[in-house]
Amino acid sequence: MSRVRHFTTFLLVSLFAIMLFTGCHNREIGPRLYLDNDFYWALGEKDTTVKQAEKLSYQHLDKMEYKNISRLVGNKGEYVWLKVSFELPDELKDDDLSMLVPYLHFAEELYLNGYYIDDYGMFGEGPDDPNIQDAGLIAHLFDFPQYYLNQEGENIVLIRVFALGNASITPGVFVGLRDDAWATSDNMIFWRSRIYIFLEGFMLCVCIFFLMIFIAYKQDRIYLYFSLMTFLSMLFFSGFFGGDLPFVGFHGGMSYLTFYKISKCISFFGLEYTFGLFVFDYMHFKHSLPERIIRATLLFSGVVISALAPNYHFLINFSHVILWFCLIDVAIPVGLIFRNLRKGHRRENARMLLIGIFPMLLTVNIDFVIKAICNNITLPYFSMFGWEVTMVIFFLYFSSQYNRIAARLEYLNKSLKDEVDIQTGMLKEVNKRLEHERDIANKDMHMAALVQQKFFHAPYQNFKKWDYAVCYEPLSEVSGDLFNFYYNDDVLDGISLFDASGHGVAASLITMLAENVIRQVYENSPKKNKDLAKKLNVINESFIQAKGDVDNYLTGILLNIQEKDNGKCILKLANAAHPYPIIYKKLLKSIYEVLPPKGKESYGPIGIRELETQYNDFEFEMEKGDILVLFTDGLTETMNFEREEFGRERIAQVLKEDNRKSADSILQSLLHNLNEHTGSELRTDDVTVIILKRK
Repeated sequence: MSRVRHFTTFLLVSLFAIMLFTGCHNREIGPRLYLDNDFYWALGEKDTTVKQAEKLSYQHLDKMEYKNISRLVGNKGEYVWLKVSFELPDELKDDDLSMLVPYLHFAEELYLNGYYIDDYGMFGEGPDDPNIQDAGLIAHLFDFPQYYLNQEGENIVLIRVFALGNASITPGVFVGLRDDAWATSDNMIFWRSRIYIFLEGFMLCVCIFFLMIFIAYKQDRIYLYFSLMTFLSMLFFSGFFGGDLPFVGFHGGMSYLTFYKISKCISFFGLEYTFGLFVFDYMHFKHSLPERIIRATLLFSGVVISALAPNYHFLINFSHVILWFCLIDVAIPVGLIFRNLRKGHRRENARMLLIGIFPMLLTVNIDFVIKAICNNITLPYFSMFGWEVTMVIFFLYFSSQYNRIAARLEYLNKSLKDEVDIQTGMLKEVNKRLEHERDIANKDMHMAALVQQKFFHAPYQNFKKWDYAVCYEPLSEVSGDLFNFYYNDDVLDGISLFDASGHGVAASLITMLAENVIRQVYENSPKKNKDLAKKLNVINESFIQAKGDVDNYLTGILLNIQEKDNGKCILKLANAAHPYPIIYKKLLKSIYEVLPPKGKESYGPIGIRELETQYNDFEFEMEKGDILVLFTDGLTETMNFEREEFGRERIAQVLKEDNRKSADSILQSLLHNLNEHTGSELRTDDVTVIILKRK
């Protein structure tokens, strides 16, 4: 992965250097006459002639920027005339000149002093004509012969524009010497359009290479998905130089509308769909049936509507709508990558994917700023280069993985018997050591479990006015959860429930340490001191000092109970980044989460040095028949086969149905529902639940 990161950095820096060099080298620039502030516009008709256009009522074109024409006349295919006039300066007289327009959309034809000069794109018979053709991203160059130019006096340029879609004329329009204009045009056309032709050959090789790997090694579909992504990228990239293809548009063969449907729409939908499959397969996530149906429906709808689109205008409007659904479909796998960066067994895969897609994410945001915010369409689409770098990274990574596998197989084929004998002998020795160490570890684990059972168990007595039940289910023999009941004879004073980060023996040892700290702080404080927030602060400071450099931390709840003469009780609660309890109120027949009032919010776990925390406590009341459920996140975050969490709603459903039963019966119903929800899926966290029912 280190090599991949270094290569990515080298590739991005090299690309930037090439662009800088080609765009800013010391080519001699001749005299230029810039015309950006001299453009005027008027709305014409389909059959308006040049002579008629000269007599139209023109208005000054105030802004030379992306979408400026469409903002004036709409995007449905109006015919707009642009007018600009100029007089030749002495340094441009008596020579053949050229006029350069960096970007003009959708299609246009230009006249100089009444003479037809050239056109870009195809008008067709109107917006519904399938034979219309976009002029593309290239710069538009018009040659002005010397004998067409008025050497003295005014020269008038009229441009008839077919304003369909994001019709625009951008700044930087100038008249200059022919060599200067041609060189500038070639530079613009290369970076905006023809550079993508060079990328097609590389992508074709990558596509074939990984398709052959998949055919030879069918078990791993990730190679197929990568090959499909490369092929669809080839189709998508071809849209940037479609005007140069010999079988598209006015060259003959495929209409530009059909080509646009395939290259810009259908290939894009297929690309984002395949990207999702690629991420899910590489991260070893399971696609649920509803997810498959929704994603396949989006893909099918996009492809069918694009294929049946009657004209270019409909296709643009449809693309703007479906694009948001595609972005959501892309955001889901990207979100899963970020979610798994820091935890779980998938974090290495997530980090590799993030390294791979980082150039694409970075350049997409750069393009958004340039195109959407700055309204600059003349710069290249940097996201195309970012996507190419992303594909290079994955190509190198998967190639190196495949090479390691191939080298390993070749080595085993040459000396398989000797290797098997050596490995068998080593495995026997290692197995003996592992069995010995496993026996020791099992004994240690069993001892730790016995110690925990001595510390953490439900009290062996009943409490006045309270019915209670406790579930304490470690993920393994030992748990990272800890709880305690604080009481005087048969009067229950309070409860603590905490959850240590991590699992196994290390987490269980932390619970031993934390239990000692929590009990001392809770019980040694004066009884009149009911400020639980202060106790949490003391616990935090004491625990940080006690555990030293150990990384584990705690979340938890402190609960204090104050009995009233009327049979009611006031409960005071302080929370340190722990799930809030759920309460059932008998009189109101309502179930809700016990949350702090505004201004009493708390934040921050216990045990992280130099982390800012704030703890507050608040009160709530319980009466006869009310039920309080305290739990660790191992209950609510337990997932089933479809990655659906157990959640708080199922706890509320049990309270709604079984609130008249005993605390133990409610607990058993809750655990039964949890087991049904989990099914055959393995749990990933300890589960602790405390049910308190007011008698």
